[in-house]
Amino acid sequence: MSHKRHARLGVLAGVAAASIAVMAVFTGSGAGAPTRASMVPYKDMSITYGSADDAVALFKTVGDAMVADGTKLGMKITRFDNALDGPTALRNAGLMVQDKPTVAIDWNTVVGVGNAVGAQFTRAKIPCLAVNQQIAGCHWFNLSNEAMGLGAAAVMDPVAKARGWNGHNTTIVMSIAAANGTEVNNGPRYFYIRTAKFLPYFKEVLPTQITAETTTIGGTNGIQINCLSTIDGAYAAAKNIIPEIPKGNNILLYGSDDDCDQGAYNALVQAGFGKRILTGGLGAATNGMQELRTNPNWIVEGALFLQDWAPYVLSEAVAIANGVTPPPLTAAPQVMITKSNVNTYYKGNNVILLPPLVADNRYLAKYGILQKFGKIEGLNS
Repeated sequence: MSHKRHARLGVLAGVAAASIAVMAVFTGSGAGAPTRASMVPYKDMSITYGSADDAVALFKTVGDAMVADGTKLGMKITRFDNALDGPTALRNAGLMVQDKPTVAIDWNTVVGVGNAVGAQFTRAKIPCLAVNQQIAGCHWFNLSNEAMGLGAAAVMDPVAKARGWNGHNTTIVMSIAAANGTEVNNGPRYFYIRTAKFLPYFKEVLPTQITAETTTIGGTNGIQINCLSTIDGAYAAAKNIIPEIPKGNNILLYGSDDDCDQGAYNALVQAGFGKRILTGGLGAATNGMQELRTNPNWIVEGALFLQDWAPYVLSEAVAIANGVTPPPLTAAPQVMITKSNVNTYYKGNNVILLPPLVADNRYLAKYGILQKFGKIEGLNS
């Protein structure tokens, strides 16, 4: 298999949803709340959007949809490119402030500048919405990586148990993007936590005991590598730890995204672990979907529908413009895909159905935007 370097979402953390109207002041999920059209007309809304990196096809797809969908609604949309770069994100935040938007939407991928970016919006008293990575003082739209890790473990652990895998004969390999912060890496972290409780003889630890600096847990119960957000980085890191894994051990592998998983998987297969690997991906990228459909060792894929985020994000921006206080995290659409349900949500690599709304994004279904641009399970058009 190729382990060519892939640009990845240095990313993966949580996300949202939307539909037909909301009260002027509103907190909570919105169940039973009076509904009416947005009190701020769309044509009077100006939105600035900072893309994560328009040089990365998937990020560009999100940005293109933000502009296209917002324009169709009658909003004024101004777009910036943060280029996966902290100084650029800071400079763009200043430019957004100069535009005096109704709401500033920003996808900053560099954790270290989040506070400084947020301070610019706060000083200017501009409501802001952070996508994926948190930004100080901004509302937050993101997937839950913790839920992804727990969901992957819920699929993989029973298979491992049926094969007699346990802490005496199995190593959990966690492939993380260390520089991208705690939330991004919660998938592998909570995968270990849940698996160590489910399978016997693994050392159980608290989530806070697994940090970016963790290398091993319980000897060879758990080994953590830094994938550097690429297939190549994951491949090299996994090659380095192969001598530490007992040659007869089984492998449970989970990464913070598909590329981090793919590179490590390639290295472990080449090292001879082959059929003794169970793995799953996060992101439903092209490589992850291909593996899920064709590889018997790759049994689950966390789908987060990034290409369909724009209507959710715009809906939250409309809610904010109308005085709504969103939940601490407005949840992105996400679901665990297996070989048995993949065709429910995808035709090839194209999304044909989005998962149902949940408690922390249901309030967005009051503006009509989701119904206009997305096909969501259980949501009437």
